[in-house]
Parts: sequence; C-alpha cells; structure tokens
Amino acid sequence: MNNNGYYGYLPPAGYPPSSFYSAPPPAAAYHAPHATRTPAVPQHVNYVTFVEPMFMEHLLKHKGTKMTVVTTAGKVEGILSGIAADHIQLTVGDNKALHIRLAQVVYFEGVPY
Repeated sequence: MNNNGYYGYLPPAGYPPSSFYSAPPPAAAYHAPHATRTPAVPQHVNYVTFVEPMFMEHLLKHKGTKMTVVTTAGKVEGILSGIAADHIQLTVGDNKALHIRLAQVVYFEGVPY
C-alpha cells in the first residue's frame, strides 16, 4: 500500500497525517424527479444564404428549358424545373430530379435570350 499520503503525495508539515490518508467521501448522486425537471428550450438558429440577384435573374429566364449546369463536381444536363433561394432543381430523364446548391454552380449554359 502506498504510505506516502493522500493520492501519493506526502502530507504537508504541521498537519496530522491521519487526515491525509483517508479517501474523500463519495459524492452522492442527485437525480431530480422527472416531474420537476425543466424542459429544454430550443435556441434560435440563424440560417444564412448568399443570394446573387443577377445570377438568379439569368437563371429565371431559363426556367423550363434544357440547359447544362457546370458544378464543382462536374457537368450535368437537364431541364431547369425549379429555382429556390439556395438551390436549383434540374430534371434529368423521366424519374430523376437533381437539387444543386447555388454555391456549387460554376456556370450554366443555355439558349440566349
């Protein structure tokens, strides 16, 4: 057994050694009854989207037409079927819709107006 004192350290001089050799009393775990617990209050969260008005205006001119969108991941072709503040919807084929974030769009190609 370790006789060097409380948690392996020597007891300070001038104190009775018996007070440093005993372990501290265990802390009693306190659990409040379920009925008295305060429910968690949801905190407000701010979502920020950077909107480029001229880019959105040009996209809106091409809504419903076939276009090519070049993203950071590659090139995608389809019909521009939806535009939102943070993404576009490109319909590819009959049963597939791609939702592409505007932040990932490098440029798009379409018929000029």
